[in-house]
Amino acid sequence: MESFDLIEFQQRARTTADPKKLFELWEDCCRRYERSEIGRYELDEMKDVIWPSLQALASLRRIINEQPVDETSKPARRRKIS
Repeated sequence: MESFDLIEFQQRARTTADPKKLFELWEDCCRRYERSEIGRYELDEMKDVIWPSLQALASLRRIINEQPVDETSKPARRRKIS
């Protein structure tokens, strides 16, 4: 396991736009805190960097998912032949 460098971890969190990687980074920080490898200060600093990014990505995902589907992008319906 790599040693914890707060500045490096903060930079990684700031440049990551992948929610899965941000969650993995947060879980790594939590495990390190539980094992007393980092202190409360480092955990709080990482939380201050990671959580706003996750909230922004979640908001963006909600906005994208709520956009109406463009009618021109839908496949043509097949007419029922009687």
